[in-house]
Amino acid sequence: MKKKILELMEILLGNILVAAAFGLIILPLHFVAGGVTGLAVTLHTFLPLPLSVIIYMLNGLLFLLGFLFVGKDFIMKTLLSSLLFPFFLELLSKITILAPLKSDPLLASIIAALSLGLGGGLILRGNGSSGGFDILGVIAHKYFHVPVSLIMYLCDTFVVITQMHDVMTTIYGIVIILCTNLLINRVLSYGTSQSSLIIISPHYEEIRQELLHHQDIGMTFLKAETGYLEKDTKVIMAITPYQKINSIKQAIQAIDPTAFVIIEDVRSVLGKGYTIAKR
Repeated sequence: MKKKILELMEILLGNILVAAAFGLIILPLHFVAGGVTGLAVTLHTFLPLPLSVIIYMLNGLLFLLGFLFVGKDFIMKTLLSSLLFPFFLELLSKITILAPLKSDPLLASIIAALSLGLGGGLILRGNGSSGGFDILGVIAHKYFHVPVSLIMYLCDTFVVITQMHDVMTTIYGIVIILCTNLLINRVLSYGTSQSSLIIISPHYEEIRQELLHHQDIGMTFLKAETGYLEKDTKVIMAITPYQKINSIKQAIQAIDPTAFVIIEDVRSVLGKGYTIAKR
């Protein structure tokens, strides 16, 4: 229950931030925008249909794909965002507190990207979507392990190119897209960053005790053989939150200053103790 409430709060806050970016900066300053709305604007010049109808058609198609390939729960949260976003956009569009940013469009584009990145990342962390190309990103991530932000970046870049009328607004639009998608990945990985450790030392038992009882991390012993002396030994492999790395390095150095330690960043970890609760 608590997890569901947290996810709903992330979706709510995310929609406020995304609506703020559009309502306070992007629309008033007439920046080129990506997403389904931007694509609809392009198609509107070729199709004899109202803009709103084109947006509904595109979103309807993406909703159907999301329902088929991602699941009902995801689509319901996407529907929630589709209802929240227009409400907050209408509300925030009436605020002119950021009007002075019109004289500094570069700063305005960076602020818009920060708001969009944080908002979009929170929505995705809440297992939801603001609709549009988010759905394609989530599908690609689920089935092909492609970063969500990469798909959104490619789609948004295509949409921006189709709207290239003014050089400066196009450049600001690209700045917003680049910064937004970089930040979305940061938000999605926040609090889950992990590092892998490979430790080779004759004092592996002492290091094991330190990691288990003082650093509170698990590990696996790998059987190995030294290359020069051809002696049997054990190698420690462990996964730890990035924040613990310095403490672990100091502890290993205190036990064995000559220990060979390899530390690498890990994109994701699956399994008991990480994505499955410890028992």
